[in-house]
Amino acid sequence: MRKSLNFLYDASGVLAGICILIITLIILSQSIGRWFGIIIPSTEDFSGYLLAASSFLGLAYTFRHGVHIRVNLVYKNFPRPVRHKLELCILLVATLLVAFMTYHMSYMAYESFIFEEVSSGYIPVPLWIPQSTPAFGLLVFTIALLDEFITALRGEKPAFLAAEELDKLEIITEEGC
Repeated sequence: MRKSLNFLYDASGVLAGICILIITLIILSQSIGRWFGIIIPSTEDFSGYLLAASSFLGLAYTFRHGVHIRVNLVYKNFPRPVRHKLELCILLVATLLVAFMTYHMSYMAYESFIFEEVSSGYIPVPLWIPQSTPAFGLLVFTIALLDEFITALRGEKPAFLAAEELDKLEIITEEGC
């Protein structure tokens, strides 16, 4: 199960990276095309769709690797048992909020599919297609949060905390050299 979940998180991160690469290629082709008088239609639309996709697809990957921005000013001053309970509460609330967002984003994509909504750009794109990638990214993020909540509930150290501590250790050893 752990291998499957890690594969899902990593695949989501790879998909986010591919979206960024495609954005780069689209903008580059548009820039080069202008030199030759070639206009590529709806590049802004597709770049926006891919930006949203990459942002949401990367959530679970960055969370699991501990590279989300966390404010630890208050958290680090509590004793370890209180920190553990606080972490459980935070993970539970985050899981519920992201599950709520996942439901509504998925429902929005579903409604766009049912009502056959299309974009208003030069190239009409069915809106459920670009809306489904953020919904999928949120679903993977919900799974990652639930995974970390269950891990913390078992008394084990969540992966994102272990990654943060590893980064701090690397910084300390680099400064010591």
